[in-house]
Amino acid sequence: MKAERKILLPLDERNFAHVLAALALGGIAAEEPSECDDRRCWWSEDGFTLQLPIEQSDLLQHADKMVRSLRWIEGLGVDDKLKITSKAHHGLLQRDGETGTNPFLSLVTSGAESSPLKTFSGQVDPVKILTSQLERLQSPKKNFNWLQQRAIGANSWGFDSSVGSHAYDLGFGSNEEGSGDADPVYPAIELLSLAGAAFFSMPHSWQAGEESFHFFIWRDHLPLSLAPLAAGGSIDGLVGTSYALATRGAAYGKGAAYRYFPEASPITTHNNP
Repeated sequence: MKAERKILLPLDERNFAHVLAALALGGIAAEEPSECDDRRCWWSEDGFTLQLPIEQSDLLQHADKMVRSLRWIEGLGVDDKLKITSKAHHGLLQRDGETGTNPFLSLVTSGAESSPLKTFSGQVDPVKILTSQLERLQSPKKNFNWLQQRAIGANSWGFDSSVGSHAYDLGFGSNEEGSGDADPVYPAIELLSLAGAAFFSMPHSWQAGEESFHFFIWRDHLPLSLAPLAAGGSIDGLVGTSYALATRGAAYGKGAAYRYFPEASPITTHNNP
């Protein structure tokens, strides 16, 4: 049985949140029971394409159900001196009872140091961010443009380069500026990007430096199961583009407060061999 429907999603390959969201959507589609042996995904100039035996509306319904099941379970960490500590970013993510990884802890250092994916400050915890996004998320039945829906006043993970840049680029956070309630947030993208980081990819392995990441955007029509490997640059010979990105700090220097990911920059383009 072949997948006959091509679903083109308007996702930007330069936007870290969109890349993680694409991996989440591909993973959600792969988890759905199917006799189809031709489910594929790839990036084009127009966005992320999925070749599936289901309609886009069905895929978004599945995605909506999954992100609404996301829960943050608080936990303990161990610092560099082997002391038990408890900080806001120590914990695990769950969805439908399944436990995922913690994107906010570094896997390349000892102890419980934070990773570059922890962009939020010490005054904000994952529960607050997650709750603010879920409260504003509309279902696909109520909002046809589910991925593009906007919300005001919600927190962001800092992965989406289109969120909050008007204030960050001036060197201060929007809360300091006093316009935090005016920042548009895309709750479906925010939630999918978190799920993509915790359950459908290993962005820790993409880390190229203290604050930088490399990832790969592929043009080949790949089986859904290979998407996480392709995004991590772990499959040789693919046609596509390698990107680099690093968090951008504001007036608070290298501290976690008011950091976010700008657009990624292309490094190399891999053409047909």
